[in-house]
Amino acid sequence: MKKLDIDQWTRSGVIYFNSKLEMLEDLHCKMYRMDSLVSLSTHFHDYFQIWYVSKGEFLHTLGSRQYRIKKGDLFLVPPFTMHRIHAFEQEKVEILGCEFMPSFINERFDDPRDQAFFDVHYLKHFMRSDCAHHSQIVFDGVTEGKIRNLLQDMLGEYEERAPFFQIVLKADLLQLLSFIIRQVNGELVKAGFQKIERYRDTMNKVVEYIDQNAHEDIKLEHICAISNMSKPTICRLFKEWTGKTFNRYLVDLRIANALVLLQRPSMTVTEVCYATGFNELAYFCRIFKKYTGISPNQFRKQAMNK
Repeated sequence: MKKLDIDQWTRSGVIYFNSKLEMLEDLHCKMYRMDSLVSLSTHFHDYFQIWYVSKGEFLHTLGSRQYRIKKGDLFLVPPFTMHRIHAFEQEKVEILGCEFMPSFINERFDDPRDQAFFDVHYLKHFMRSDCAHHSQIVFDGVTEGKIRNLLQDMLGEYEERAPFFQIVLKADLLQLLSFIIRQVNGELVKAGFQKIERYRDTMNKVVEYIDQNAHEDIKLEHICAISNMSKPTICRLFKEWTGKTFNRYLVDLRIANALVLLQRPSMTVTEVCYATGFNELAYFCRIFKKYTGISPNQFRKQAMNK
């Protein structure tokens, strides 16, 4: 957001909370507990804000939508999102708050041109224009207990400032965001579990077959026959199930087996090559060195010396 926009908003009476004033100079994350709540007119901030309500209730408004936030609920507000709070008179509340800059998750967030890195997944779910899915989050009892305990631990770390508390605080925040991401993507998570259960037996059979026959000349066609699936389908499912492509999984397994067999003096390198399913010595030596940084002969000498 350009500074001109901020100036226009603040001149119109909108309050702007700046991280440079709200947070410690060397820590872009802040934890706090609130035992009372006053109404706060329309405002925004340049950081993420998470509130978990452990007692009481109040109204939280984003745009034209109003949410009645009550005990056990949580909301997450992205940077530069205008919202307001309406507190009920004489309502006893307790709120655990967490505020953090994107750079606390990863310094690369400071460069808007560089958004192709893994930690983007922690925040991208909350950067949509529609904040409805995380403006009021209701958890099941077990997850809500985990959320509460995690925030209490984070508050304790922040207040005690023990050595390396920043590392613990960041690790806890990542876990907290992971819980929230799963909750706001409940339908997707449910579909994923259903998919896992649907294909569990088939994929276990496929992986077991590969593990037991890696020394053979296994082709993708064999896997299609075992699974009764087309090549595109089994390739997609296999990658989702194992985290690797079929070819990568097979080569990784054969190299792992070769590492064991090369420690047997009774077998030559050529015999190990064929026994693990590579069937071509030059290719085996090239792939082995690519994986380990040394040739099969060098590995064997080091293993025998040890």
